[in-house]
Amino acid sequence: MEGKVKLDIEDKVAKIVLNDAENYNPLNKEMGKELLGVLEKLRDNKNVRCLMITGSGKAFSAGGDIKAFKDSIEKGRPGEAMDELLKSLYKIALVLRQYPKPVIAAVNGWAVGAGMNLALSCDLIIASSKAKFRQSFSKLALIPGFAGTMLLSRQLTWQQATEMAFFGDTYTAEDMLKLGFVNEVVDSEKLMVRANEMASKLASGPTLTFARTKKLFFDALSDPLIDHLENERQMQIKSAETQDFKIGVFAINDKKEPEFIGR
Repeated sequence: MEGKVKLDIEDKVAKIVLNDAENYNPLNKEMGKELLGVLEKLRDNKNVRCLMITGSGKAFSAGGDIKAFKDSIEKGRPGEAMDELLKSLYKIALVLRQYPKPVIAAVNGWAVGAGMNLALSCDLIIASSKAKFRQSFSKLALIPGFAGTMLLSRQLTWQQATEMAFFGDTYTAEDMLKLGFVNEVVDSEKLMVRANEMASKLASGPTLTFARTKKLFFDALSDPLIDHLENERQMQIKSAETQDFKIGVFAINDKKEPEFIGR
């Protein structure tokens, strides 16, 4: 029996598929636990230099599991059940932003609530022209979870963020592209081809540099400028001591394409 998450590794790219198409790939406790396990398993795998996350069927992820929410209410333990659910989901949101490898979201269909914020937690997003995005939390009297309050407020104006969060309207892939959330929109039949091209390019790049860049981006959210500049300076010194720096310098000098090794 297949699990809630499928994993395929090829040419240093790990393709992670949310695999509950019948229920639109909800981020329930089972899905969250399996996805977190896969991410942790791949972290130190030297044969993986880039990750891609996508969904099966018509959805990337429908977000919260309404059936599970209803069950928790009927059993008189909605708060307790929510607490159990969020333990793994919030770890995923943090893990993705701190992940030492580039992560691409290939959004194939509906990305709703926590499903939308799962995509936004990735480094790059390529979306099918059929993809739809929605911050549906307010429809359930919930706040934008899975880091939504930060993901929206950091990238949008206050008014845009509150509109998206309060009304819970549906946004097309093109809408999200205009707002700067999506890197590229392609025809649905070309989604995985383009996502694979992007992943392959990243996997052949200076992946240690990508990890360090992500860390500095993350730290910049809270570091004072004077501290951050010193941390950035020190990281650049370390970067100059890598094999990839030497490879890049000599390749450019010889007018060749660099063949990075990720260290």
